[in-house]
Amino acid sequence: MLLNSSSLVLRASEKRNSVFRINNPNYQVSPFTGVTRQHWVDAAEYLLDGAFSYIHNMDDAMKFPKQHEKTYPNRADQIPTEKLEGFCRTLFVAAPLLREKPNLTLNNIKVADYYKHNLLNLINPNSQSYIKHRGNGGPNQILVEFGALAISLSVAPELLWDPLKQEQKDALAATMLSYGDGPTIGSNWRFFNIFILSFFKEKGYQVNEKLLLSYLDKITEAYRGYGWYNDAPAYDYYSMWAFQMYGPLWAQWYGKKHYPTYAKKFMDNLAELPDNYPYMFNDQGQMNMWGRSIAYRFGAVAPLAFTGYLNDPAKVNYGWMRRIASSSMLQFLQNPNFMEDRVPTLGFYGAFEPATQVYSCRGSVYWMGKAFLALLLPADNPFWTAKENNGAWERELEKNRVYNKFQPGSNLMITNYTNSGSSEIRSWCHETAAADWQKFRSTENYNKLAYNTDFPWMADGKNGEISMNYGVLNSKKEWEVLRLYTFIGFNDGIYRRDAELETNRDIKFKLADIPLPNGILRVDKVISPLFFTFSRSRDSAAG
Repeated sequence: MLLNSSSLVLRASEKRNSVFRINNPNYQVSPFTGVTRQHWVDAAEYLLDGAFSYIHNMDDAMKFPKQHEKTYPNRADQIPTEKLEGFCRTLFVAAPLLREKPNLTLNNIKVADYYKHNLLNLINPNSQSYIKHRGNGGPNQILVEFGALAISLSVAPELLWDPLKQEQKDALAATMLSYGDGPTIGSNWRFFNIFILSFFKEKGYQVNEKLLLSYLDKITEAYRGYGWYNDAPAYDYYSMWAFQMYGPLWAQWYGKKHYPTYAKKFMDNLAELPDNYPYMFNDQGQMNMWGRSIAYRFGAVAPLAFTGYLNDPAKVNYGWMRRIASSSMLQFLQNPNFMEDRVPTLGFYGAFEPATQVYSCRGSVYWMGKAFLALLLPADNPFWTAKENNGAWERELEKNRVYNKFQPGSNLMITNYTNSGSSEIRSWCHETAAADWQKFRSTENYNKLAYNTDFPWMADGKNGEISMNYGVLNSKKEWEVLRLYTFIGFNDGIYRRDAELETNRDIKFKLADIPLPNGILRVDKVISPLFFTFSRSRDSAAG
């Protein structure tokens, strides 16, 4: 094994899986985790080292063993997109790491040279990694990955962009702009267009300014207060590893210079986050299993680091922000089920197909690399220098009490249980399974009555095994859980929702959640002209 200055990192030649270990922890600056900025560098190298165990020559693609039948690729024509995704998403890890170690070599491959070479393969018609111009096509996964690529090009242009010849730059710009200057999906996807257009505008190319501004308008209109954006129609971690990551980064790189009004909006919205989002993590700084794309895991801590751009120690507890960010990273990197085949699994801790979406391939997991964009903050930023602390758990939340943070606008409610140290969230779900063609907005990813850090959700079973929900034996003799919720209100410590069964709207529930110091008191009523069989919640188990 190769020991670097502060952490244990596997050589690429070692095929067995391992967990990330902290060597030489610093408990003076980080009394809870021992983790410093250098350990973050080492963690990025640990992840990237596993990916490079698949790279033996410069043309090898970042293509990893498929996991779960529902994931792509399922057809040969999807393989180029799979390769693009592996390339662009591992670059989220590599780009900030290369700023720290520009001569980094893994598996006998110089990392910067590999990414430059494969950047050119994208515009080489003779390469199996070649990506065609969009033409008249609609938005697709290539737009997503090119948006990510524009971010990484912005992170390390001196290594990835500047060395290219002018004709290579022009060809890459033409290909990427064919996607960026085009249609998108009315969600966080607009940021992919924004970053492509902004990067090439900064490099002197003529771009569709009108389209750029229209997408900026729509993005800012999605803000609902208290740090939360609506992702058409859901609330989940996309508010954090998308809106609250892309917005502040764009503001720093492009907005402050060219569009100061938009930049200010993004930074003002970020400034509202510390009073709310950190409370979603438990007293150990660990994150909740909630929403789609949970395989991105600790990518959700990126905006906690980006509060460093606010540089406001009077209002932001940077020691708490870093304690959460480091703890959430270790929550996964130190779990023995996290890695398989030297690549992170598609799941939460280990592989877990019910929590995986059809739009994912194995390389999708490296979206968690967004967390390492924290390394863009210099070593003297308060996010890195403040002494780690446990924030509200040691200064605000008293034992034998329960605390609720309700956010009007999103109707999200975060509950902190001081006796157990757990955090819980109640959130949006109102999607029929019949219309949910991708099968994730109506599923366990969203339809639980609540999500608790102590109980990662389990999948519902065909025989009425249901966690944190009610199930009804419907007319097809199938167990059908609640998923059509309507928020009623939060008053006097009571969170009220109505729900109705998708396949029979005459079956209705009036739900009242009353969090107490040691649990939840439920006062739920069933209203129905019919007799039916139902199953109540059982204790959750980790997936």
